Amino acid sequence: MNDRLVQIASAISSSVEKRLFAEYGAVFTTTATPPPTIIFESPAQVNAFQSSLSLRKAVFGSYEVQLQDLALIALSDAAIESANFGCSISARAADSGGRSYEDTVGLWLRNVKRGLEHWESKCRISPERAQSIRGLAPVEQVGIILELEENEELFFGTFFDRSILYSVAAPGASQHLSMLAFDVAEYDDSRVESILGRHGWYRTVPNDLPHFTYLGYDEEVLAQLGLQRLEKVYGERVYGFWTPDLVRLKDGRDSA
Repeated sequence: MNDRLVQIASAISSSVEKRLFAEYGAVFTTTATPPPTIIFESPAQVNAFQSSLSLRKAVFGSYEVQLQDLALIALSDAAIESANFGCSISARAADSGGRSYEDTVGLWLRNVKRGLEHWESKCRISPERAQSIRGLAPVEQVGIILELEENEELFFGTFFDRSILYSVAAPGASQHLSMLAFDVAEYDDSRVESILGRHGWYRTVPNDLPHFTYLGYDEEVLAQLGLQRLEKVYGERVYGFWTPDLVRLKDGRDSA
């Protein structure tokens, strides 16, 4: 197994960390530089980490993105290969590559704001309780929001029927902060998925179809690292997501 993945899994100390590790932990297996923690707690912590990285920029489609060197080189090679097959790999939006802590906080607060307003209007949460949540720092809101979803079925996803993590990453937990994630405009093209995989890019966040993460390994190796492949059906296609295999990591088993 990947030593870093095992180390992080063994150090988990809360239900929030366990949930976030299950959602985003595949990034710790990367051959590039993994994040130092499951969740960054401040802009300063993110800035210090990003400043320590070797980064470069390139344009994919209409947008310039910035990523770690290894990730960007692999993505550029994948884009060249895709052109040879008559398809393309382009950024889905301006923030498809690396992001700042403030970027992830903004997305989080948008959903929290909308969710609190929605559940207040349904009389499922009191104005006083909603206001107390608004007054918390974003990193402090994470555990509260996840508890509301799990225990009271007050969901903060875009349509209020699923977890907020289906829509946005918890602030400080996004793989984009590690400069190792890329949102692909052509995510529903199976040729693009295969080409990205040949260059070490895989889906690692369940339910986020455009989101790919640079792991840097051949797919045949991923299970040996402590990851598992989850399959979900969207429309007429089956999509695979590589996520930490919590059972195997806990048991310390070193093979698939």
